[in-house]
Amino acid sequence: MSETKRQYLPTGLWVVATPIGNLEDLTPRARDALSRAEAVLCEDTRRTSKLLAALGVRATLKRFDAHSSDREVESVVSELRAGKTFALVTDAGTPAISDPGALLVQEARKAGVAVTPIPGVSAVATLLSVCGFIENEFTFRGFFPRKKSERERELKSARLSAVSRVFAWFESPERIAESLELIAGIEREFGAALTVCVAKELTKIYEKSFWGSASEVSHAVLGEIKSEGARGEWCFAIRFPEQRAADSESIEQSEGGAGWHLALQCLLDSNIAPSEAVKRVSHRFGIGKKAVYDLALKLSGKLSDKKNEVGD
Repeated sequence: MSETKRQYLPTGLWVVATPIGNLEDLTPRARDALSRAEAVLCEDTRRTSKLLAALGVRATLKRFDAHSSDREVESVVSELRAGKTFALVTDAGTPAISDPGALLVQEARKAGVAVTPIPGVSAVATLLSVCGFIENEFTFRGFFPRKKSERERELKSARLSAVSRVFAWFESPERIAESLELIAGIEREFGAALTVCVAKELTKIYEKSFWGSASEVSHAVLGEIKSEGARGEWCFAIRFPEQRAADSESIEQSEGGAGWHLALQCLLDSNIAPSEAVKRVSHRFGIGKKAVYDLALKLSGKLSDKKNEVGD
């Protein structure tokens, strides 16, 4: 990008999206930002150095990952406040989404540092764009839980969610087959097909996606793994059927109220304001606001708006 065409970027923290597999997905603006930053903050300096070398960009690299200490965060923010400009990248995709960079962005914001997005590829948006889900709302939950009990709870919470019917997760190649088998089991228990879309190696040469019911997709992915191996980056999304009133009543009777309990937990876990979570669950399940409020207190520890009374 020539000097005359360079766009003005304020001094501060530049959050730069990088490709998730295909180098041609990097925008000219992102290339320009990486070349102009005084340093590039990255999770893996070796991986980012390869990206910059391929781009012909020379830059000073500084490690910033999930293991960065509070002191290191404070040091970076101090430099930003002093007038330096850093580019923040993740290993692939958009930083600060299910990513340690979110903490730096938060602390920079608190310190009054200008934070500028340099948008580009996002694995979540890329996945959802090929799912064919017509709903406007979706919930991204980061990496799918490791433990089976936590996975089951995660799926039940999603199934009973009052937030959305579409959920998306990242998953490791070591656990993708097992996770899909569990989802297929939930589908059989639910008695209605779940629409599932699984993608492997998005934007890369060996990119593949699988779409259909949970059982169909589980079978297809298992075949793919047997023939090609599980290696690669995986993500998946599920569209849950619309919950009928009769289904909710059945769940309430069989699980002693666990239906609305799980829905409330899911809302709170999604950082919905407690007062709004209480309102939604009360309306969705026909439960008195006082009962929902009391459970919210136990689940969240405290309500930020505790001083407001919630009546029936």
